[in-house]
Amino acid sequence: MTGWWRRFLVKGVFWRKSLRFAVNHIPLSVEPICAGVSSLLFLLWGPGRRGVMRNLSAIKPGSWTITNFFRAWRVFWNYAWTISDNNRFKERRTVPDWEFVGLEHFERMRSHEGGAIILTAHMGSYDLGAHLFSETSDRRIVMVRAPETDPETRQFEEANLARAPERLRVDFNTKSADLALDLLHAVQSGELVAIQGDRVTPGITSYPATLFGKRTEIPAGPFALAMAARVPIFPMFIVRLGRRRYRLMTCAPISVERVGRKRDETLQRAIDSWAGQLETVIREGWYQWFAFEPFSQELS
Repeated sequence: MTGWWRRFLVKGVFWRKSLRFAVNHIPLSVEPICAGVSSLLFLLWGPGRRGVMRNLSAIKPGSWTITNFFRAWRVFWNYAWTISDNNRFKERRTVPDWEFVGLEHFERMRSHEGGAIILTAHMGSYDLGAHLFSETSDRRIVMVRAPETDPETRQFEEANLARAPERLRVDFNTKSADLALDLLHAVQSGELVAIQGDRVTPGITSYPATLFGKRTEIPAGPFALAMAARVPIFPMFIVRLGRRRYRLMTCAPISVERVGRKRDETLQRAIDSWAGQLETVIREGWYQWFAFEPFSQELS
């Protein structure tokens, strides 16, 4: 799509720039009003609203459509707050409060000699967690993100990377083959690689899995990388608790050790383990799973 109006679409650059302006100029007392208005605007986004509602129909089977409509608003409400918190940290260095669940696994990851993979989902604030971790740890972290589809938005976000901490590197999964080699080198060099594992982007290899009784696809990249580099995967989830309050949940590591030549079976077991953990966390925190497209073709 071309034309000046594309910047005003949901993924357009206008909203990114407006958010930056808001966190720099609007008083904190007005912040809840802005979050409420933003969530209502998101609710008007037809494809995203329908995607959330279809996912909710699987997470909460038998629920009424009208009930899932208001649940979708709650998802957008949390999304508005998390992107605001992320930008407020980047622009104003406002650090939220954190609590930890699975602290023993988190400390095991931090003290692990050599590289490791952090596997997370589109929940809470993925960017905020990566930035805070890189500034409070002596470990270098590589964060993998899907590229922005809008050219102006992509240019805006890439320009912001110049302000990222020295120990944080952001890679976009535009060329899976080239990226795989870069990530393998990073992990073998002792770095942490953070990847979201609940959504498959076009051109990315995936494996089948079951989520809420529906067939879905899970990206194979994190598990193949762990197998090749012989490093553990640490499932980690960031959950928003309230106004600038978050919970960091770290689960027991997933081992992807290849036995003989059974590569596919090894990958499938690891993916099924991840899917089980993912389903448990989403079921409890459905109101902040920011999946705006149906996760299964059965829901389309």
